[in-house]
Amino acid sequence: MNFDNLITENLVLNIVKDKLRHDENVISICETYQIIGGEYKNRLLALVAHGDTSAIFAFASSKWPPELFSDLTIECVYPLNEQFMLDTSSSSNITEYQFKIHSSQGQSVYYYYPFKSAHAKSFSSFHEDCKAISASIPKMNDPEHFKWTQKYRREDQSAIDRNIADGTITLQRRESKFREELERREFEYIVHKDFTIYTATWNVNGRPCGDIELKPWLSATENPPDIYAVAFQELDLSPKAITFSENRPDPIWIRRIMSSLNPNAIYEELVSVRLVGMMLTVIVRQELRKNVLRYSTQAVGTGALNFMGNKGGVGVSMQINEASICFVNSHLAAHSSEIERRKEDHDEIIRRMQFEYGISRRSIDEHNHIFWIGDLNYRLVDNPPRSVFDVNFSEIIKHDQLYQEMQRRRVFLNYTEGAINFRPTYKYDPGTDEWDSSEKNRPPAWCDRVLWKGERISQLEYNSVMSLRLSDHKPVYAIFSTGIKTKDEQKYKRVHEDVLRGMDKYENDNQPQITVEKTDIDFDIMQFNESYTRDITVANNCHLPVRFEFRGKEENGKKICEPWLHVEPTHGELITGDSLSIRFKIFIDVHHAWRMHRKQKTSNTKVPLDILVLHVENGRDIFITVLGEYRPSCFGFSVETLARLPQPVYELDLKDLLKIESDLNSSYSSSVYKVLNIPREIYQLVDYLNRNGLRTPNLFTVERKYATNPLINDIRDWLNLWSPTDFPGNPYTAAEALLMLLESPPEPLASPMEEECLYAESFDKCCEIIKVLSGPKKNTFLYICMFLNELLKFTPQNRLESIKLATIFGRVMLDGHGNSSKSIFRSLTEKDRDERRTAFMHKFLCNDIKDFARDVLTAPI
Repeated sequence: MNFDNLITENLVLNIVKDKLRHDENVISICETYQIIGGEYKNRLLALVAHGDTSAIFAFASSKWPPELFSDLTIECVYPLNEQFMLDTSSSSNITEYQFKIHSSQGQSVYYYYPFKSAHAKSFSSFHEDCKAISASIPKMNDPEHFKWTQKYRREDQSAIDRNIADGTITLQRRESKFREELERREFEYIVHKDFTIYTATWNVNGRPCGDIELKPWLSATENPPDIYAVAFQELDLSPKAITFSENRPDPIWIRRIMSSLNPNAIYEELVSVRLVGMMLTVIVRQELRKNVLRYSTQAVGTGALNFMGNKGGVGVSMQINEASICFVNSHLAAHSSEIERRKEDHDEIIRRMQFEYGISRRSIDEHNHIFWIGDLNYRLVDNPPRSVFDVNFSEIIKHDQLYQEMQRRRVFLNYTEGAINFRPTYKYDPGTDEWDSSEKNRPPAWCDRVLWKGERISQLEYNSVMSLRLSDHKPVYAIFSTGIKTKDEQKYKRVHEDVLRGMDKYENDNQPQITVEKTDIDFDIMQFNESYTRDITVANNCHLPVRFEFRGKEENGKKICEPWLHVEPTHGELITGDSLSIRFKIFIDVHHAWRMHRKQKTSNTKVPLDILVLHVENGRDIFITVLGEYRPSCFGFSVETLARLPQPVYELDLKDLLKIESDLNSSYSSSVYKVLNIPREIYQLVDYLNRNGLRTPNLFTVERKYATNPLINDIRDWLNLWSPTDFPGNPYTAAEALLMLLESPPEPLASPMEEECLYAESFDKCCEIIKVLSGPKKNTFLYICMFLNELLKFTPQNRLESIKLATIFGRVMLDGHGNSSKSIFRSLTEKDRDERRTAFMHKFLCNDIKDFARDVLTAPI
């Protein structure tokens, strides 16, 4: 055996031993995995002996190979009793590396690797060890003989504490008793607050949203809802999306949703989950976001091979206050005759949709309030004449397959559906309110439904929207008033203190500690001017109150994180049993784009972007790593770099872009790169404004109110591609994009002469300073000034004055990010700097610069 592999295997073996008690012997370990909801989950199996009995422990690993005691969590324990069998038989090559464990807990399917792991034994060796142990000891069936395994019940594994493994104390079991007492007395501190929940579903038949207005569907109530759950089916019908199980939420539809919500409240997207054509977006009122303690998503494909995502369901589980809510969006099997297949889809979604919260899972039915929405595809048993579908819905619905299936208690057991008082939602000729006139002549049906289950739920409205004609389906919405369990904090504090007084003191050390859901926060791929959020849960599983805070690092000026990262909350206190959701938000704006280029360096994969220190008072610090991959754009590069681009930014690797940037001052640069007088990106924006914006009122504003307009990102992509298509914005967003592009490089356009600009008293002196700049910089500066002079010719129409334009462009082109370290800058106040920049720019707007510009712009670079 390779010596390094032996060391690695022993390290993993020692970690497994640390999870167990001293009188339990680890015989063998094996690396395996399971496929859960279409995802591959690492598993480590350990054969463990205790006295005359043995068991197989299945560990979930947060990282592979595990490095710490806390990386492993006990998922399940299989006693080697009469019911135990390890079955390696296979019926096809597809399952050649599959095996099943039959036990008193049922059947579990695992997969092993055909090669030997460097961290554990091969499966064949592990299997031989299991057979040898089974043959050498009697298979005892009395539960008393396996009582030692009960100490490792899954629900008792949340606490990460070595004392649990030692057997000195069972911290989580102690905590379980504490929670039991709190739950027993919850009637003393729980109240129910009414929340309005707005559910909506629409099968869009693969049609793009275009400029469709969704307010008739999503703003059908005057009072603003507290929570939205918006579901789509058939977002994408392409074979590629189905084959590769497209799971990226569609940002275009999400933006359309967010702009169509009730205008009487401010909303925030909590999470979106997608599987091929199914997408579910959950949105909460901004002031209620802090009440959402945690959430989880899951997707289940039930299409071809009971796996493909063209049919199935996606779900969101969330805890708000003390209540758990589940939203399920499903698209069940189609066609009138497929009743049994729809039941199979329904059963499979219920069986496989398990929401993960750390080491625990929660099924759909393990929620206080459940809302099941989507295209359920149930049809009518017979085909009544179409004329009856405008009246007497209560009689027709008795012929509905879903109604009959629920009456027979075959599907949606204990779910409720409100009275249907709207026309069937399927099938229409797209663009009309007319029933299907195609050759198939599909009969009308109520395919799109909203069902619910749980306590304290009352339906306020259930309807469809006929005016939306994009699809062959009509959208449906249902509004509910839901009584959410909520703590009365004062009463809870009294009960909590009373319960604490009634519990014996812990026998382990009293060091405060918190459990962090994960220490690697992965932001995946990020782009300029887009907001990204991730949430983690921190919990107090020890018996002491815990105070925590994020602490700054000395090398970062004692700031807790990089300026483009926002953490909320930054500190807090958790009493025993409490948990808290911490949000990490990244937004790369004009001040930070160039920093992200340096941070990413030449890597085309995810890199550590920041490391945060989570300090626990009187406890150990926890280090949280922020990971991500920043996709470069034209924002953040100097005009010299942009002027030398051989291809659009979209087609270049970051290392190629940084190479161009690093070569700027070398003789190699001028001989290799073709240098444009002005970067294409700036030329395209100014050219568009020349043609479309000269008469636009207040085209440029000091407030920069268009910086957050979603069209900015469309313009970004257009510039990155050198796209030949029509400009995707309008004059206002083009103007803002121009300012952002000029402001985003690491140094201002006037660098390295920004200091001299502040002390130039005459126009001639100003011109001399501009002449010193590099070719692309001075050309760009004068090109912008000529455009501004053209703007001033239309002052009566655009209401722009020279001083206002000088102020705006002085800040952008002469100041950049306002972070110069030159001594002259430090000796002036911000007001003085602003006035001097304005005065410099104003000289180019109130003097005739045509001759000067002609001489400079035609000079070779």
